Amino acid sequence: MDDQPTIELFVPGRLCLFGEHSDWAAEFGVHAGHCLVIGTDQGLHATARVCEAFVVTGPASSNILRLPWRAEVLRRAAGDQEEFFRYAAGVACVMCELHGVRGGIELTLGAMDLPLKKGVASSAAVCMLVARAFDAAYGLHLFPHELMEAAYQGEQLTASRCGRMDQACMYGKTPVLLTFAGQSRPRVEPLFPRRAVEMLFVDLAGEKDTVAILSDLRRAYGESSALRAALGLENERIVRHAHAALEAGDADRLGELMTRAQRLFDAQVAPHSPHLASPRLHAVLELPGLERWTTGGKGVGSQGDGTAQLVARDAAARDAAVAHITRHFPAMRCFPLTIPSKP
Repeated sequence: MDDQPTIELFVPGRLCLFGEHSDWAAEFGVHAGHCLVIGTDQGLHATARVCEAFVVTGPASSNILRLPWRAEVLRRAAGDQEEFFRYAAGVACVMCELHGVRGGIELTLGAMDLPLKKGVASSAAVCMLVARAFDAAYGLHLFPHELMEAAYQGEQLTASRCGRMDQACMYGKTPVLLTFAGQSRPRVEPLFPRRAVEMLFVDLAGEKDTVAILSDLRRAYGESSALRAALGLENERIVRHAHAALEAGDADRLGELMTRAQRLFDAQVAPHSPHLASPRLHAVLELPGLERWTTGGKGVGSQGDGTAQLVARDAAARDAAVAHITRHFPAMRCFPLTIPSKP
């Protein structure tokens, strides 16, 4: 099938500005979940074309997955914790079983500047990339919520038990409010800030175990009223204020709310998992002098020592904050992020 056209693809990572863990917590039916999410400038590039089998090749051709187009084979690969491309196999299985796609694709991953396993949804970006590749290659014309659902269901076939916020990476640099209720699909509402907000996020050069964090918190949820309140009512209060601040492009208020959200997380969520001690995260957030250039910050995603995010006073202040952080923590990498104003 060498004559098949080649499709160019890009999917960004996602930054959870507010509301981490409220997506899966909402599945318990105690309280609705709310979060604010935006895509990163960094992400995954790939090419795709129709193929009889399902083939995925890594950027340096060092990792290759080649499977016959059979649902049971794809499902087995998705459940294999040793398989590097298990997330891709999971989404392929969903496309085969639920969307009736009768053939595979050849997916070649190109440039990848998204930090992996750092809380910026690298696995969800892979899942969305595969879903979009099938949609484009076979002309499925899936709606955004259908693509998000395919990516989510594919990830669920692996050991990951992440919630539904990560797939909002498909909206790119448009910030979105996600509302979760029970087992239903999330409600997605784009935001259009009146002023741009300058931010940065920091790869903490540490380690995090998202699967263990989620397992610990899910296990504690039924027993801890403090955890339920933090991911439910208290989170909603903060997200409501953050929504208004983001819409206004108010960097001072947004940073203040991030600091408030981190204090809540440290007091009522982190004690339920030893993986949330996060010494590197707190070292950055509490770095003396950083307040000159930033208005506040917090952890990202499931938290842990994956990634920190900070709101800068302006673009020049962001550059100064980056220099300050890297001077004190040379192993850490900083990435700029501008939340754009509405056109």
